[in-house]
Amino acid sequence: MDRNNSSNKNNKKGSLTREIVLDILLEADAADRKNTSIRTDRLIRDVLDKYDYLDTRDKAFIRRLSNDCIEKRMTLDHVIDGFSKIKTGKMKPVIRCIMRMGCDQILFMESVPSSAACNEAVLLAGKKGFQGLKGFVNGVLRNIDRNKDEIRWPDKEKDPVVFLTVRYSVPEWIASYFLKSFGIERAERILAFYLMERPVTVRYLTVRGDKAAEEKWMSEVKAAGISAVPNPYYEHAYDLTGVDGVAKIPGYDEGMFAVQDISSMLAVLCAGIRSEDVVVDVCAAPGGKSCFAAELAHKGKVLSFDLSDGKVDLIKDNAKRLKLDNLKAEVHDALEFDDSLEASADVVICDLPCSGLGVIGRKPDIKFRVKPEDITELAELQRNILVNAARYVKHGGRLIFSTCTVSREENEDNRRWIIDNEELLHLKPAKLGEGLPESLIKMTGDDEGTYVRFLTGEPEGMPLMDGFFVSAFIKE
Repeated sequence: MDRNNSSNKNNKKGSLTREIVLDILLEADAADRKNTSIRTDRLIRDVLDKYDYLDTRDKAFIRRLSNDCIEKRMTLDHVIDGFSKIKTGKMKPVIRCIMRMGCDQILFMESVPSSAACNEAVLLAGKKGFQGLKGFVNGVLRNIDRNKDEIRWPDKEKDPVVFLTVRYSVPEWIASYFLKSFGIERAERILAFYLMERPVTVRYLTVRGDKAAEEKWMSEVKAAGISAVPNPYYEHAYDLTGVDGVAKIPGYDEGMFAVQDISSMLAVLCAGIRSEDVVVDVCAAPGGKSCFAAELAHKGKVLSFDLSDGKVDLIKDNAKRLKLDNLKAEVHDALEFDDSLEASADVVICDLPCSGLGVIGRKPDIKFRVKPEDITELAELQRNILVNAARYVKHGGRLIFSTCTVSREENEDNRRWIIDNEELLHLKPAKLGEGLPESLIKMTGDDEGTYVRFLTGEPEGMPLMDGFFVSAFIKE
């Protein structure tokens, strides 16, 4: 009797978690059909906040299945279409999302029995008013399960673009762009890494205490059941897994740590910021680089700007939690020159608007939102911002030009544009700051070490980082 009650409770929890996932997917699907922008990471976070009473395992399941069905939807649709007479594009949104959920659990979630994936999909279809389609849902999913080892994929040799598109769920233009930029093997490795689960990377704030204080904090993190692995690229960075929301990590309210990808940390370290420097960050939201700069320039000050009140509020919230009193955030359009800042900064950080092709692993909705023409438009926007930003650098000061993308037009081409326009910008290439680890120095883009491009999955065997580009200049 007790076992039956326990089984019923587990079944009800399983149905609830899948129904929550379905609601998330329907909202994302509706936005996609309307061609409107939606941040799926925020959507999932807001839903999990609403169901905060669920245990860690259930929330992890919801996050994993929701993310999978959104970022792998082209792969899932290819498989479903291979077994269904009705193609996913012709299905009702509810049935399409249920089918993706079931297919993903069968193909990619080893911890879920295929029978449970099929049964729960059938129950969901009935609960949502599609009693007449329960047999269809059941038949297609069980057929996929029986034949999952025989799924026909596009030929990698004959049609590499379609192969990359289907296997790694990216639009054809991205598959083609990566193929042209990196070659098939490298492109495949990068796109495969984008689909991998990523840890939460955090940085201990050295202004909170010495090494003993850092070790004490780390022991508290591990005591909370969180796995923490030191990141080899920065001595105060850690990769965390088993995190049930960053606000629940010990030390959050005390401002002991910042959440920031390691590539973003390295971009700041490359700036060579000194303790008394004045730093201007022209496109700063959500404030990760500004906050790290404020930590390094703890006797100086950081002026942090972005375009809207909402974005600036994010910077202020980060700075307030981290207790960084030397950071001042204000609304300012980087395209408008502020003459009060002319020649005032020791360091100007230009982490400029870009296509985001380097952070697809963390923000999978980017690959469905960005269009190829955006790259050219964003590259032009960067140049217009750089004209103003260069004037904020004092004589002998440094400008850091960085992006979180991997496109040549937004990175190497604009670096070359800065060099070719020395009479306008008065900037010359400079060596990256000493914060770049020895293991990454060989990845610098030139013999002088004035710029570097990070690619996800490289160097092989090392922890994952976002794709990033960093270039340093000095004002003469």
